Amino acid sequence: MDHFDEKHLSFVLRHYRQGAFDTQAAWEKLSGTRKRRSFRLLWTLPVAAALALGVFFSWRNAWTEYRSYDVAQAFTLVDGTRATLAPGAVLRYQPHKASRQVSMTGQVLYEVVHDEAHPFTVSASPATVTVLGTVFQVIAEGPDTRVNVTEGRVRFSGPRGDGLILTAGQSASLRDAVPVLEEAPLPNPSAWATGEFRYEAAPLETVLRELSAFYGITLTADAPGKRLTGTFSTDDLDETLTLIESALSVTIGRE
Repeated sequence: MDHFDEKHLSFVLRHYRQGAFDTQAAWEKLSGTRKRRSFRLLWTLPVAAALALGVFFSWRNAWTEYRSYDVAQAFTLVDGTRATLAPGAVLRYQPHKASRQVSMTGQVLYEVVHDEAHPFTVSASPATVTVLGTVFQVIAEGPDTRVNVTEGRVRFSGPRGDGLILTAGQSASLRDAVPVLEEAPLPNPSAWATGEFRYEAAPLETVLRELSAFYGITLTADAPGKRLTGTFSTDDLDETLTLIESALSVTIGRE
């Protein structure tokens, strides 16, 4: 019998009690197995915690990206804000970290859920648009950025200047990195998303200028100075022109 066996046998004989001796526990105490097991457990706890923290921060910092391809598409963000993307537009944000901050390229119409404590911010480099709750459109194409406000008001800021406060019906664009108010904005800059033109006593010249820009043609009328009130679908230009001619007793030409 070697020295280790003698030591083991002596330990068993000293601690043996009828019905009370746990040979497994005694062996672990003698051999150091329990200590090694506890050491392994203590070593694995920080590793598991680090992995859990890694998973949490990865989830929290994850980005969500929306894209529209051939047709306009609408998405609802985690805070309830609705974003309609024109074809080719891209929108990115972090829903678990900064759900009220988005970045974008292309053309996007926003219908923002009101939250006075958490302003909604759109980054359209190099411009920034900040709002509490409203309906507005941002067009970011290359270095050019333009904002059209349908409801409420927004702050439109660029790399230079103090920025502008825009209210419903106003539009502005960046010029030399400074936001500048547009003097005669079109009444329905978001017709591509809403699918309709709405006019309230709008000058016929303005209506035809908007339809010309939307459909890529030149429209003229033989009776300027008239005003139009009504709602028209974007689906059929011919029908819209026929209705306008009938309502205003004018003739509209195309070039």
